[in-house]
Parts: sequence; structure tokens; C-alpha cells
Amino acid sequence: MALSKRYDSDILETIRVLKEQKDVEAALDFVKEQLPETIEFQKELVLIEAPTGHEENRARRYAQMLEQAGLEDVRMDERFNVWGKIPGVGKTGKSVLLEGHLDTVFDFGSVKDVTVDEDGRIHCPGICDDTRALAANLAVVRALKAHQIKPWHDIVVAGTVCEEGLGGMSGMKALLEELEKQTSVLGAISIDGATSSIFYANATGMVDWQATFMGPGGHAWTASGMPSAVHAACRAAALIADLALPDDPKTIATVSLIEGGQAIHGIAQRCTIKINARSNSQTVLDELNEKIKACLERGAQLENEAKKAPGMITVDARLILDVPAGSQPRDCRMIQAAEAVTIACGVVPELLAGGCTNTNMAIARGIPGVCLGRGGQEFGTHTLAEWFDPKGVEKCEQKSILLLLALAGLDDRIKSLAETL
Repeated sequence: MALSKRYDSDILETIRVLKEQKDVEAALDFVKEQLPETIEFQKELVLIEAPTGHEENRARRYAQMLEQAGLEDVRMDERFNVWGKIPGVGKTGKSVLLEGHLDTVFDFGSVKDVTVDEDGRIHCPGICDDTRALAANLAVVRALKAHQIKPWHDIVVAGTVCEEGLGGMSGMKALLEELEKQTSVLGAISIDGATSSIFYANATGMVDWQATFMGPGGHAWTASGMPSAVHAACRAAALIADLALPDDPKTIATVSLIEGGQAIHGIAQRCTIKINARSNSQTVLDELNEKIKACLERGAQLENEAKKAPGMITVDARLILDVPAGSQPRDCRMIQAAEAVTIACGVVPELLAGGCTNTNMAIARGIPGVCLGRGGQEFGTHTLAEWFDPKGVEKCEQKSILLLLALAGLDDRIKSLAETL
């Protein structure tokens, strides 16, 4: 598969020379040859349940695996983020990060066992997202150490917590804050999402709102003139549903949950709604936040006006999740490098617009970042029917090896691209 002329010449040359190095070639072969063992690590990890905020057991085992693979200075923070490094021979104090997240969306008790069907597909909740990334990154460490490959800058490999749901990528944020005390992170690679071809390099911002409407309540019949917290919430929800939002940048807002009231024959004293909003533009998302607040306040006002009860219904609104948006130019060198290594591995790259992954946190801090897919084929992620087909999955590890070494540099043979991103 030919590399396009639209890529900068030094990126193409770096990747070409990397692939010609005997030790790099051996590492690329290693991850394919060792795939059965990598899959066994993946199966072991998926059985260690790790709901968001409860990753400790999986983190401790993953730390052991990384140490056994030869990663140096492996450590764990109070949140149970785990990371270590392959020291760079340049001793520059700079690094490139490779990470996957430890948590899954499933509650304790959801994972019963791992089964493999006659077609080789592995069935288990969480087997893909993001357990596969943990196993893939472990394989990368094993390959680099097995062939004594030494980068110029440090390579940091991490398992992060609290990526899913209301975790809001807070583990990645905390990791980057900690790394800033130790090293200058020149680039970040996350492994998340399906297939070997798909990748993300821009960050969809996301917020979750929780708004609680409160009022006096009363009997549905005898206090029929009292305003209702449920009615106010519904009025606000309708206003949010009717907001005119842009298609470009893609922006959404949805009232996703509502609960309240105290009796079927009572006027609701309390009602809570939750709202999810996203945009590929931080500016648009900031504007949308103001509109959502206005809708919530207007919902309470409309209910009070309808019942001629000024000020009786109040609303308390707060952000319970805030993930920043960010973007990188389509022709930026980080995207070029990600696409070029994908092509070099025999895969046609597909950059998807937006994406809400741990890469958001890197981009928001001004660190060039990409999120590469886990490889193989997937079905039913975030459902109990999740399965993973590992055929050809080694492309994930091979892309990571090439991109890491292109960015970090290879001892004194190949110059780092990361400082030119």
C-alpha cells in the first residue's frame, strides 16, 4: 500500500527507515507470534471486574504484568492509575505516552466467565472496551523489551481509571497532571474504539447537567392550585428539546433521565432531570451551557406563572461532568504520523470526526494526541453480549510500536518526530 504524497517527507522517511531496522522488524513479528499469550492476558484481566471508580484489583494485577514485562519504575497513584516507563537513552526528560483505560461500564457480578465460540470469537462483557487495549499495550512493552529496543525519549505506558460514564476521563487528567511533574509529554497515544483502521484525533466536548426542581407539593385534588416540580421539569425539558443546534460543528443536547414526585395522587414536591450535551466545539458547548441554564430557569418560571405562584418552584442546577472539547488541524503532523503508520501496517486509515476519549484530556492540555482502535472485530460493546474476534488484531500493536518509535526516536539511529509535532 503506497503512502500518499500529502504526508511530510520526514514522516515518511522515518517510518520507512524504522521498518528496515532488524530489531524493529523482530518486534513487529513478536506481537503476531505472541498473540495467543496476549489473548490469555486479556482473558485474565477481563475476569477482574473493574467498574468505574473500582479499578483497584485490576490495577494491581496490571501493574504486576507490566513489571514482569520489563517496564521500569512502575507506580500507582491513589486513584489506581498505573504507569511505568521504558527509559530513553537520550535522558532528555521528555516522553511519549501510550495508554488504555482500566475501567469498564459493567457493575460487579456482570462478568461470569469467558467463552470462545467455534469461530474463535471471545465472549465476555468488557472483553473489548478497554481490556483489549491493556493487553495490546502490554504486548508492546514485551516486544520492545524482548528485542532490547531503546527509544531516544522515554516511553511511558499506563492503565488509567475513570474513563467511562461519570468518570469523565478524570483518570487520564490526573495522570497527565502527575506526569507533568516528572517529564515533558510530547505526544499521547490512547488505544480505544473498534478496528485497526478507525482512529480519532479530535475531541468532542461533553457535559452532564443535574437539575433539581423543588416546590411545596400537595394533594392532587385539594391543593390543585399548587405548582408542580414535575411540570416545571417537563417544561424545561421541552425547551431544551426545542433548542436549535448546529450540524457543523456537530452539537447535541438530550434530557436523558427524569425522576421525581412522591405519590401518584400528589403534586410533586421534587423532580430531578439529567441532561447530556456534546459538541465538537468548546465555544459552541460553552454557549449551549448558558442556553441550558436559561431553559432550566425558564421552566421553573413558566410553572410558577401558570399557577400564579411567583417564586414557589425553584431550581438548583449543577454540572456533574465536564469534558473539554478540542481540535487539531486535519493536516497536523500527529494525524499524518498516525495515518502513515496505519498504512505502513497494511491498513487503510479512517479518521472519524470528534470522539470522546482520553485523548480529549491530552488535546485540551496542548499535547498532540491520537486514539487508535483496538484492532480485530467487535460486537456489542457496552452490552452483556460483547464479543471480540482477534483475527488480525496484531495490527494494533504494530501500529503502536511504529508510532511510538517514530515519535520518541530510536536510540541514536532515528531522530524523534515528537518535537516537531
